[in-house]
Amino acid sequence: MAIVTECVGLDVGQTGLKAVRFRRRLSGRETIDYFQHPMPFARPEDLEPARRVRSLRGFLWQHGLYATDRLVTAIPCQDLFVRTLSFPFKDAAKLAQVVPFEVENLVPMPLEDLAIGSLVLPPGQTGEGASRQSKNSDVLVTAAPKDKVAEHLRFLAQADVEPSAINVDAMALFSVTQYLREEGAQVPHDLAIIDVGASKTTLCLVREGRPVVLRTILWGGNHLTHALAVRQACSFAEAERRKRTMAVQQVEAWLEPLLKELRVTLHAYEGAERGRLTHCWVSGGGSKLREIGTYVARHLGLYPVGPRQGFGGNSPRAFSVAFGLAIHPKIVRPRWRFKPSPDGLALDLKSVTDAAAPKGAVSKADRRLAIGAALVIGVLALVDVSVHWTLNDRRVTQLKRALQQQYEQVFGSSAAPGDELDQARVRLETVNKALAQVDSSQGSALATLATFVKHLPPGLAVKVRELTLDGTIILIEGETSSFDAVEKIKQTFASASPFQDVAVTETRVGAAPNQVVFRMTVTVKP
Repeated sequence: MAIVTECVGLDVGQTGLKAVRFRRRLSGRETIDYFQHPMPFARPEDLEPARRVRSLRGFLWQHGLYATDRLVTAIPCQDLFVRTLSFPFKDAAKLAQVVPFEVENLVPMPLEDLAIGSLVLPPGQTGEGASRQSKNSDVLVTAAPKDKVAEHLRFLAQADVEPSAINVDAMALFSVTQYLREEGAQVPHDLAIIDVGASKTTLCLVREGRPVVLRTILWGGNHLTHALAVRQACSFAEAERRKRTMAVQQVEAWLEPLLKELRVTLHAYEGAERGRLTHCWVSGGGSKLREIGTYVARHLGLYPVGPRQGFGGNSPRAFSVAFGLAIHPKIVRPRWRFKPSPDGLALDLKSVTDAAAPKGAVSKADRRLAIGAALVIGVLALVDVSVHWTLNDRRVTQLKRALQQQYEQVFGSSAAPGDELDQARVRLETVNKALAQVDSSQGSALATLATFVKHLPPGLAVKVRELTLDGTIILIEGETSSFDAVEKIKQTFASASPFQDVAVTETRVGAAPNQVVFRMTVTVKP
């Protein structure tokens, strides 16, 4: 059975859902699947959480993404405080103690309301790939309000999703460059990654192979579409369709707000760090605009990346954030290794939030709940046992009463319980005697009467007043119309082979006209 490493990156945007499923087998073979689902956003009701939850649940069911147990999502940079701090020492234990105090001086919120994550950045790399020697430490610090993380987790929980990790969207962009570098691509060490989305643009500045600036610019492709819709007096959908057929030079007037924010960010970083970036990669859904990568790079004074740097046609431009989440370095192991690399730079706000939870208070509350639950369960168990005992006793009483009634119906109320076997034998013998009367195999009464009736003279009216059967002897008292009829009946039975000893014992005139009463004895042969 092949060992497979699988992870799903889920990018929940304002106008669509994007997911990337990354699989790597033990042999090193990789498969990457891309999934996308657009979501309406023009009306206020389209942005309701319940509707977005239904869309997310249907999206995951449709593409079978619930089957994975490793799913990574992201929180946008705009919901975080992000800084790169420098310290004059490298002791990891000291850094863990000092970072919260530095953040407390920079963020206007109590530390207990923040989920603080930090990454100790590796030494910078030269253009040849060699690490620089330094006594200082650079730490990338992120501070997210816990209510933002909790809100994100509640939204996913409503869609029955439990993420394995929560990254930052800009760090997911950096993970793409890490992956390309592991694959052998010549990724520039000084790079500006610009992910143009529908409602925002995410910026990740990479200096000497390390992420140094993470930022969100509140300008996206929808701003350009709205401007086109107003300029050309058409609907938003029509403007979106036309935008996809245009070149960047046709819409450059509306790109100036984005370029201005990018220039400000680059100049602020370069002025403080005294370093300059060299290349630029434009990704996201907005990268589908023709020649936008070259246009943005030229106006920022950078070189656009291409296949030579590893950003060819197979690089996931439109799914860059989702792809970066799917190759989370803390989850997906590097090729030919069985454990994730400890050097992988990626954030996990979920683990930070879980680690910062008040475990002691939770444990006491859990103990109280456990004791209360045990008491309730004990009481319910006692009630259950008593109810079962009562019901069983009532059932036994009812069965005894029913058996007694059946016994009295069969053997009578005078029969004393205890001699049921003798009573049954007596009743069985009585039944056998009654059955013997109708059993034709032993010369029963019914067979004898049947033989007698068959031999009555046809066409002769005979009214039977009394019929007595004593074994094989039939005593009959009847009425007929004349003495000749009586004689005819006698001759008929006397001449019949089944009978013997036919005798008429009495013949007299009846009270009614044409009525003759007679008595006859007939013996049936055995």
